[in-house]
Amino acid sequence: MKHLLTLGLLSFLTLENIAVVGTSPAQAQCVQADISMQYNISGSKEPARRTNSVDMQSNEGCSGNVSVTKGVQGNVGGTEPVEQNRTVRHRQQGGKGNPSGVNVPTVQIKTNATADVYNAADKDQP
Repeated sequence: MKHLLTLGLLSFLTLENIAVVGTSPAQAQCVQADISMQYNISGSKEPARRTNSVDMQSNEGCSGNVSVTKGVQGNVGGTEPVEQNRTVRHRQQGGKGNPSGVNVPTVQIKTNATADVYNAADKDQP
């Protein structure tokens, strides 16, 4: 019985050492984010005509980097329809391949909030 217990402990300790030696630290992939707001507060009853063109590119095997672009476009006042156009070219380079050997695409986040508020007081302005 004593020999079986010793053999069981040796097996467990050997497996534990293999598990510790065989792992490498985790490292996050790259993240790109674009955060924007386009707003119009005016006497125009028409919502603003808007474009928000965001082109994101990142090198393959990127890890450990974060890159953020942000922008605000606003109009206050007037009675004519409003046009807002936004173009972003977001390039991310750098970082080395993930040390774990598992390389996944860069996480890309795009968000664009818009708001149109009719202000009757602007309608009465000359």
